[in-house]
Amino acid sequence: MNIEKNSIKFKIIFPIIFFIFLITLVLSGVIYKVSEDIADDYQKFFISTHSREVESIMDRAALSLVEQKPAQDRKAMSVRQKAAITEIANYWYDHDIDGLILNKEGRVIYTTLEDPQQKDVMRFLDSKGTFVLKKDRVEKYGYVDAFNPWNWKLVSISKATVPLLFRNNLYFLFPMVASAFFMMFGISIYLFKHNFQRPMNGMLKDIKNGTLINSTGIIELDNIGAAFNEGFNKLIKKTDQFQILHSLAIALHGDMTTEELLNQVLDKVGRLIKADLAAIAIYDEHGGFKKLVTHGATIKTQDALPEGLGVLKYLYESKGPVHIENVRKHPSFTGHFPPGHPEIYNLLSYPILSDEGRALGAIYFGNKSEGFTEEDQMLLGAVSADVMVALNKADNLTRLKRFKEIIDSAFDVILITDSEGRILYVNHAFSEITGFDQSEAIGKKPNILKSGYHDEQFYKNMWNTIKAGRIWKGEFVNKKKTGDVYYTSAIISPIHTEEGFNFVSIQRDITQEKRLYEQLLRAQKMESIGTLAGGIAHDFNNLLTAILGYSEIMMTKIKEGDPFYKPVNIINNAAEKGAELARKILMVTHKEKLETKPVNINEIVHNCMELLERSMPKNIEISTHLKGDLPNIMADPTQMQQVVINLAVNARDAMPNGGRLSIETGIVGAENGAANEIRALEGRLLRLSISDNGSGIDKETQRKIFDPFFTTKESGKGTGLGLYMVHSIINNHGGYINLYSEPDKGTRFNIYLPVTSGERTEDTLELLELSGTETVLFIDDEPDIRELCRDMIEPLGYKVLLAGSGYEGINIYRLMKDEISLVVLDMVMPKMGGSEVFQALKNIKHDVNVMICSGFSHDGFAGIDNLIKGGASGFIQKPFTRNAIAHAIRQALSKTKADL
Repeated sequence: MNIEKNSIKFKIIFPIIFFIFLITLVLSGVIYKVSEDIADDYQKFFISTHSREVESIMDRAALSLVEQKPAQDRKAMSVRQKAAITEIANYWYDHDIDGLILNKEGRVIYTTLEDPQQKDVMRFLDSKGTFVLKKDRVEKYGYVDAFNPWNWKLVSISKATVPLLFRNNLYFLFPMVASAFFMMFGISIYLFKHNFQRPMNGMLKDIKNGTLINSTGIIELDNIGAAFNEGFNKLIKKTDQFQILHSLAIALHGDMTTEELLNQVLDKVGRLIKADLAAIAIYDEHGGFKKLVTHGATIKTQDALPEGLGVLKYLYESKGPVHIENVRKHPSFTGHFPPGHPEIYNLLSYPILSDEGRALGAIYFGNKSEGFTEEDQMLLGAVSADVMVALNKADNLTRLKRFKEIIDSAFDVILITDSEGRILYVNHAFSEITGFDQSEAIGKKPNILKSGYHDEQFYKNMWNTIKAGRIWKGEFVNKKKTGDVYYTSAIISPIHTEEGFNFVSIQRDITQEKRLYEQLLRAQKMESIGTLAGGIAHDFNNLLTAILGYSEIMMTKIKEGDPFYKPVNIINNAAEKGAELARKILMVTHKEKLETKPVNINEIVHNCMELLERSMPKNIEISTHLKGDLPNIMADPTQMQQVVINLAVNARDAMPNGGRLSIETGIVGAENGAANEIRALEGRLLRLSISDNGSGIDKETQRKIFDPFFTTKESGKGTGLGLYMVHSIINNHGGYINLYSEPDKGTRFNIYLPVTSGERTEDTLELLELSGTETVLFIDDEPDIRELCRDMIEPLGYKVLLAGSGYEGINIYRLMKDEISLVVLDMVMPKMGGSEVFQALKNIKHDVNVMICSGFSHDGFAGIDNLIKGGASGFIQKPFTRNAIAHAIRQALSKTKADL
């Protein structure tokens, strides 16, 4: 229970209760102390009295010996002492007393005490008189006396302490006192709550709720409530007036039409004056009504408006406040009201005057039951001046609002500046395109959009044109608030005003058109280069197949130390590098097959980190910010790793003096891929960002950065295919890549890829026995490749047949179709290509087992995919190793057996 220190309960009730409690406590203590003293005195009196009785017994025994004069007779004394002990023992027993008798040697000659009690008593033998024996919360009073004639010590101890019962009764008294105290405490609290706190809480509740205080039935509290209610009513009235006038002042300075403004005035002022009828009239140049708004009455016909007659004429001409107590008795009254016009009993009017004193209109209130007051007249006077200003403003705002709606709804950006280029106005299209709110743009200069693409001469020529009063037309490359670059087609027109020049710029966002155009140019360039490079790579692969294959065979036949081992090894390594280059060319020209599956981009990054951490210099810090629970993407893991590594290496080369390489992943909205027509699952795209704080890239270089064989590196240090490959890989995966960079500020590549709902599967490697005894037919127009295949496969146990053309292969298969287990078919051959040969073989035997072998397909991999869907059992890419061709053959043969 929380009690405020300044409350009545704390200052009055609690002190009373505290003093009652204190008095009760003091009285209880005094009673207890007095009772204890009485009990103690009683105990001492009790035991000392019985001790004296015992002493009397001893005295009588000693006296009897003296009278009989046998004092010297030891035997008689012994008999008398025993008799005295017996009498004392009987006395102690009769009076419920324990005792102890000791002779002059200190030996106990009689006792009623147990051994432990005797030991406790022995501590008090050196003193004479009363003592208290306390043990186990029990108090026993004793008395030590000495009988000198016999040198005895007599100790008497009370067994049952009668005063202890009295003390127990006294202890019982304390709960009764405490109960009485708490009863008084409870009654006091109840009376306080019932007669004071509850009514007071009711009053406080009424005050908090903003209502009048109800009667409590307690005179003093009701007097307080009545005084409060009276002041509260006055405060409510003043507050209502203030709030209504304040809200009216705000409304009058808001953006409203004339009709809305007049209705606001009548509604708010009418709530204060509380008349039955109210109206505002706006005059024309002749004093007639141009506009009339009424509350409390409906004027149904024009004839009901007595313009320029009677009382209204008087009001128009007075140009001051008019208060008429009785309209019918006023000299200006015509004697009747027009049909449809409500009857007016009393009237209060105030004119609305222009700055020149011309009557613009008037405010009327009529039929107030208790009559109009000076306060009503002062109120109208205060309002009418504001109404005049608001009417002018409303008229201007109506025209401005119409004009602003037209500009704001425009699709194109409209930007207005002063003669110094400071922005005065921007429409909604500006905010939607640039990302800057109107409040952020106004007062600034358009250079907040400056991208750095245009040089100073460009802007100088533009300003010279518009300052000369001529219209400027052109294109801008600007920067959004987010840092993204966008393109606009702009027209800037100078406007002459009384204050000087203003410039109006109308701009249209052409970013998407520019991107589509650049994509078209790049696609055409890629297609041309791809066709050329793909053809070269195909022929190159045919050459490399023989070189790589025979160098591998030779490596198996010679050992290290052989004079030919080193040159053969060099040939083999060079062939592998050539094959890798050919694969890159095929990849970037869309001629290499994508092995896509659901993958997690974070795992791709993690797999690259070990290589990057080893290859990056110590002065480059690598930081990753990978968002958890990312959805999968459909991707070729090897190619995506190539993307990460290529961009990371590019970043490394941009930071020769060290810096920071950052790799981030996250999810963004599907609108990020709208311009590239990416279809995003559930409206989401995956974003992979790789950035550095290195030297940056200038605008001119950015335009060519993804072109094939373009490089800024020294001769011999770059092929110019790195970023071209990245761009091609991302395009092949249905995504897109963009970059943002400024010289000396670093570079950031953002990659956007569509997510997939597919689940990841673990890759399994099938272990196959590579040897076999089946018959394999190789159809290839290159004799070196045919011979290589024979030399590779025959040592494994296979029977090999060779055909140098499609026609030859078809004839061999027609003759030996039952013996041939597999046909290895080249795709690109003169006169008759692989697709036609495949169909001819299918016609001979519908379940023919064919494995496709090619550097690439002229139709892209769509042609190979169609053959595989049409029944081909597999595919192998040229150039290949002996192990690769053997594994592919064994896999194709095993697949056929499984189908059977």
